Amino acid sequence: MPLSSTGVDRFQLAHPTYDGRGVLIGILDSGVDPGVEGLIVTSEGAPKILDLRDFSGEGRIALSPVTPTGDTVKVGGTPLRGAGRIARLATGTAWYAGVFRELPLGKLPAADVNGDGDNTDAFPVVVVKAVDGWVVYLDSNLNGSFEDEQPLHDYRQGRQTIALGTKPLTLAANFAEERGVPVLDLIFDTYGHGTHVAGIAAGHNLYAIAGFDGVAPGAQLLGLKIANDARGGITVHGSVQRALDYAARFAAERNLPLVLSMSFGVGNELEGRAVMDSIVNEFLRGHPDILFTISAGNDGPGLSTMGFPASADLALAVGALFPGQFLRRPSASLPPAPDVLAWFSSRGAETAKPDVVAPGVAYSTVPRWNTGEEEKAGTSMAAPHVAGMAARLISGLGQENRRVSAADLGQALRVSAVEVAGSSVLDDGAGVPQLERAYRWLRAARQGSAYVVRAGDGSAAFRRDGLLGPGDTLQLFHVRHAGGLRAAEFTLSSDVPWLNAPAAITPGPLTTEIPVVYNAAALVGPGVFTGSVIARNPSDTLAGPLFELVNTVVIPYDLAAKPLEDLRRVIAPAQVRRYFLRASTPGSTLGVTVSIPDSLSQRALVKLYEPNGQPFRDLGDADVPVGEGGDGTVRLQVRAEDFVPGVYELDVVAPALAGVTATVRAAQAPVALTAAPGGLEATNPGSASAPLRAGTTLVGAERRVEVNGRGLPTESLTVRVPSWAASAEIDVAMPREQWGWFTDFGVTVYDSSGQQVSTEPQNYAVGRQHISVKKEMAGQSWTIELFPAFARAGASPAWHATIQVRFLLEAPRPLGTPSDVSVVAGGRAVVPVAAPPPPSALTLPERFLPLLEVTAVPTTGGGPAAVRREPPP
Repeated sequence: MPLSSTGVDRFQLAHPTYDGRGVLIGILDSGVDPGVEGLIVTSEGAPKILDLRDFSGEGRIALSPVTPTGDTVKVGGTPLRGAGRIARLATGTAWYAGVFRELPLGKLPAADVNGDGDNTDAFPVVVVKAVDGWVVYLDSNLNGSFEDEQPLHDYRQGRQTIALGTKPLTLAANFAEERGVPVLDLIFDTYGHGTHVAGIAAGHNLYAIAGFDGVAPGAQLLGLKIANDARGGITVHGSVQRALDYAARFAAERNLPLVLSMSFGVGNELEGRAVMDSIVNEFLRGHPDILFTISAGNDGPGLSTMGFPASADLALAVGALFPGQFLRRPSASLPPAPDVLAWFSSRGAETAKPDVVAPGVAYSTVPRWNTGEEEKAGTSMAAPHVAGMAARLISGLGQENRRVSAADLGQALRVSAVEVAGSSVLDDGAGVPQLERAYRWLRAARQGSAYVVRAGDGSAAFRRDGLLGPGDTLQLFHVRHAGGLRAAEFTLSSDVPWLNAPAAITPGPLTTEIPVVYNAAALVGPGVFTGSVIARNPSDTLAGPLFELVNTVVIPYDLAAKPLEDLRRVIAPAQVRRYFLRASTPGSTLGVTVSIPDSLSQRALVKLYEPNGQPFRDLGDADVPVGEGGDGTVRLQVRAEDFVPGVYELDVVAPALAGVTATVRAAQAPVALTAAPGGLEATNPGSASAPLRAGTTLVGAERRVEVNGRGLPTESLTVRVPSWAASAEIDVAMPREQWGWFTDFGVTVYDSSGQQVSTEPQNYAVGRQHISVKKEMAGQSWTIELFPAFARAGASPAWHATIQVRFLLEAPRPLGTPSDVSVVAGGRAVVPVAAPPPPSALTLPERFLPLLEVTAVPTTGGGPAAVRREPPP
C-alpha cells in the first residue's frame, strides 16, 4: 500500500488517532465484499462496513408466491425440504420463492457447490416475513433442504452474510417492500474492483497482517453498488444519482461526516456538458460539506481524455501516479525507483483537470474468489487514496472540534501538492497532495474557495488546431463563485510569457468576465503550448490559487504539406512524445510507423487518438507495445471509412525507468477514397499527379441496422454466425450530443443458449468491439443487445444508434484483376471495384452484404496506400 507518496505513513506516526475514525467513506463501485480480512473492523474495533446497498439491479431476484405442503416447498418446480423450519420463523402466511443464478463470467468464482463441473448453479431462495422484517432462506449447499440454512436479514439489521463455493462469493441481502410484497436484491462483488478500492480507502489489518492498512483505517464504509458486473461492469439507469442521495441521507441520519469516492467513468464527447456532470454538480452544491473524489479515467496519455463525471466542476478529479515500489523491487545496489506519472492516467485540455494525482497501483483487498488479483492499477486506485486522505483530515480536525467544508478540503489538498517532474497542469493538476501540509493549511484557519470556470464549452481553453488567424488572440473566460470563501478582488498572474491578463479585477455580482490575450508570435510550432493565468485573493496570498485559467494551443504538423519523419528521437524515462497530425480531407487513409532501432533492449508504448480525443476505434483502449525483444516496428492504419477529418494525436511513451530512442513516420495516402455510383471516387488534394494500382479483396460480410431506441428498454439484433468467420466486429455509433444523456451504455452478445459471448461497455459515442469466433460458434444465432443507462433517474428519452456487424474471413480473398488509375493534382477519378463473388462462393447470413476492401497503392513516390472497406456499390 503506497502510503509514503502522499505522506500518509508519516502523518500516522505524528497523529496516530487522526486515522479517519468518526468519518464515513461511501464507495460507489461494483460492490464491496464484507467477508474479507481488512474490511471487518476499524482501528478502534468498530464495524468497518455500516451498510451495503445495491442500485445496479444485478442481484434482483424475481419472486413469486408459493404455498408450502407439510415440510416441503416447491421452488422453480423442484420440491425442497425444510419448510417446517421456515414456518417456525414466519409470522404470516405469504411465502415467496425465486432462484439466484450465478452468471458464467470468467471473473466469477467457480462455486460448483454440487460438484457437477458447472459454475452456473441455480440456488433456490424462499422469502418470508419474520417478526423483525423480511428474511430470505437460500439453499447454499444445494442439498435440496433448507433445514440446515440460516435466515438472512437485510444487511442493515445485523450485517449478516452468506458465502457460496469453495472460493466463496459473499452475499448480503437488501429488502424493500412494494404494496406488501417483498423486493429482494442480493448484493455481491463479482468483479473484485469495489472490494479492492474499499481496502485502499479504509482497510485495516489487510489479510490479517497487523499494521497493513489502507489510507484511513479508522474510517467506516458504505458500500454502494452502482455497477452491473454481468453487463461488463456498467452502471445502470439512475444508479449513481440514487446512490448519492442514499449516502447523503444515511450519513445525515447518523450525524457522520461523509466522503464519497467513485472509481468509474466513461469517455467525454463534449467535456463538462454531460448530464452526469450536472447531477454531480447539483448534488455537491446541495451538500457543501461532502468531498467527492472521482477517478480521472485510463485513456491517457492523450490530451483531452478526462472521463465524465470526473469532468464535473465541483468533483475532485484524481489522476494516477505510478509508485516507484511497483516499478522495481528494493535492491541494495540500486536506489529506490522514483514515483512517476502513470502513462494511462487521463489528461485535461478542454477541462482544467485532473485536480490532483495519487498512487494508482496498490496491493489491496479482493474477494476470496479473486485471489491472485490483489495488485490492481488504474486511476480507480487513486481516487479512494485521496478519499482516505480527506477522511483523515476530517477526523483529525473533528477531534480538535474544527469543522471543514468540501471547498476547504479540496483547497488544502491542492495547495499541499507537489508537482510531478516533467508534467504540466494538464497531466497532474496541482500534483501529489501531501497530508501533513494539507493538515497544517487547514489548522491555520484558512478557507477554501470553489469557482466554476468556463471558456466556451469547457472549463479550459483548448485549441487543437492552432490559432485561426492573426486576430484570433483573445480568449474570454467566465468565472462564477460556487462555494466557500468569496474573494472581494482577484489578482492575476501568468505562468508563461505568451499569456497576458489584467493584473487585478473586481468580481461581478454573478459572473466575472476575464480576457486573456495570446502572443501569437511566441507560438511557433509544431508543438503543444500550455499555460495558466492564476487568480489569488490579495487578502490571503498564502491560501493558494482561487482558480486557474488554463490555456492550451496545439500547432499541429500538417500532413498535407509534407509527411512527418522524426528520426531517432530520444524520449526521457516516463515521458511522452506527442505528435499532432493534421489530416483534413474526408476519406483519407492515415499511416503511422513507430520503430525502435535497438528493439532487443528498448521498448515503448504507442497510442493513437482521433480528433475528439477518443482512442482510435480500431485499437480501443489498448496500448500498443513496441520493442523489448519483439518486433521493433509498429504500424497503424486509419482506413478511409474510419477516418475523421481533423487533428490526430500520436503518443510514444518511454518506460518509467529507461528512456527510448524511436523513429516516427506519419503520412496520408496520396488520394482520399469516398463512395460514388459504380465504385469509389479518388480525390487528390496534393500538388502532383497520383498514379495508383487498385485492387479489390473480399474480407467478409457486413450488415448495417438503424436502431430507434424506445428509452429505457434494451434493443437487440439477432444475426447468424457464418461457418467461414474467423472474427467479428460490432460497431455502435450515435450522435455526440446524445452520448451525454447516458451514464453508461452496454453492448452484450449472447449465443443461442443465452450464454454471453462478449460484453463490453461502450466508452464513447462511437465504439468497436472485436470478437474472436471459435469454430463451434458456426451456425449459432447471436443476439446483440444494447443496454442504455440514463444518468438521471426518471428520464429515459428516445435515442438513436447505428449498428454495423461484420464477420471477417481469416485471410482476404483477391477479386478480379488490379487496375491502374491516375488522379491529377486537385482532381478526381473513379476507382473500379471488382464484382463480389457469386452466392455459391461465400454463404452470407441473412441481410448481410459482401464486405469488400479496395486498396490503391501508389506506383511512384511511395507513401501509404489508400484503403477503404464497404459493401459493393
